[in-house]
Amino acid sequence: MVTPFIQVAPETCAWCRGKGKYGQYDDPCHICQGQGSVLVTQPAKVCPWCNGEGGGASAGDRCKICDGSGWAHTYKPGISR
Repeated sequence: MVTPFIQVAPETCAWCRGKGKYGQYDDPCHICQGQGSVLVTQPAKVCPWCNGEGGGASAGDRCKICDGSGWAHTYKPGISR
């Protein structure tokens, strides 16, 4: 079996808007682990459900499709999808 080559690139995290911190106490962002960006498979596509905002239906809820990243396909090493 041949493993396909997946090209990824860092893109701005929608949940913290690239700051790496979130909330009133400036806790590290749990989506990007404080990095301010997430790895996204290329070509990058904005999440069609939240339009790249990362938010769900009500304030403070993450998008169920992109988990708050704002991108359609994020790459998490060691996790196969």
